Amino acid sequence: MTKNLLAPEDKKVEKLLAIDPSIMRQLLPKSPANIKDVFVLFDYGNKIVRLLVKSVKYKNNAGLRKRVAGFLYEDLMEISSEITLFEGAPPIVVPMPMSKEEKRKKGFNQCEELCREMQKLNPPSDGIEVSYNALKKIRETKRQTTLGRDERMLNVINCMAAENKIIKNKTVVVLDDVYTTLASFSEARRALLASGARRVIGLFIAH
Repeated sequence: MTKNLLAPEDKKVEKLLAIDPSIMRQLLPKSPANIKDVFVLFDYGNKIVRLLVKSVKYKNNAGLRKRVAGFLYEDLMEISSEITLFEGAPPIVVPMPMSKEEKRKKGFNQCEELCREMQKLNPPSDGIEVSYNALKKIRETKRQTTLGRDERMLNVINCMAAENKIIKNKTVVVLDDVYTTLASFSEARRALLASGARRVIGLFIAH
């Protein structure tokens, strides 16, 4: 059976998991990003942050995935409290989608895995719904990491679609791992707003 875990001998990961989560979050540098409706936890320029992201994004490391999901959930609770106060209802959370072919090749969607981990921390009283079907990728695209900024924007045009019945008149939080150019998030926001979402917010691990 194949395991999507970092090798046990990876001492850096073991050391990270040995740190208390609250202390670990204080030690990690906050992201300098300051964009309306975009929330980013950490600065990707930091080597520990990069290790966290890569362990979750490429290795699906269970321990660090749980740790990162906890950090994301803390921020989501703050976002949700404000939205509920002013809009009367909590947001709906959707993971950044992959195409069926992308997911088949990789074996998992790290954003979906993070959402599932966050749901374990989400008591019914919080009222936050996670939907894995509200936003879908309907067209294959090139890997964004191989493209420049302008190419990234063109690459994702009209590659996503949203389900109107799920997100109509709701505020939607799109969960993604790394914010680079906001190309994928911009496309996700376009698709969600076009299908009736009231507002779209991005929540990222790092930038």
